[in-house]
Amino acid sequence: MATAKPRLNHIGLPVTDLAKSIAFYEKWAGMKVQDRPKDPVGIKGARLAHAKGEFAVSLLEMPMAMALPMPGVMHLGLECTSKAQVDKIANDARKAGILVSGPVDSGPELGYQTYISDPDGNNLEFSFGQKLGLTEG
Repeated sequence: MATAKPRLNHIGLPVTDLAKSIAFYEKWAGMKVQDRPKDPVGIKGARLAHAKGEFAVSLLEMPMAMALPMPGVMHLGLECTSKAQVDKIANDARKAGILVSGPVDSGPELGYQTYISDPDGNNLEFSFGQKLGLTEG
């Protein structure tokens, strides 16, 4: 009998202000709080996901010294339904002062994309037309 392979189901991000970060991910990524697990050592946290709940972002409130942002090109990628949606997010992010780059057409493999920054400096990529080419193996 074959053993099922583990699958990626969440990423944990340290944040400095849980309420502020929840509001950001609800507004910009369209995610909703699924639960607020009780941590035995007292770390406040929340897991957010889209309606399907296939993948979650687990926000963990930490002191500033421990809540370092993802460096360089590290990011969370979100798929959009059109270039117009990417453009709207970029325009809204520009007005909010959180636009990092784009939008830019990066060709058929990487698609049309823009990057914004969350309250702790983590990057979110919003893209349309990326060809991930992922298969279950």
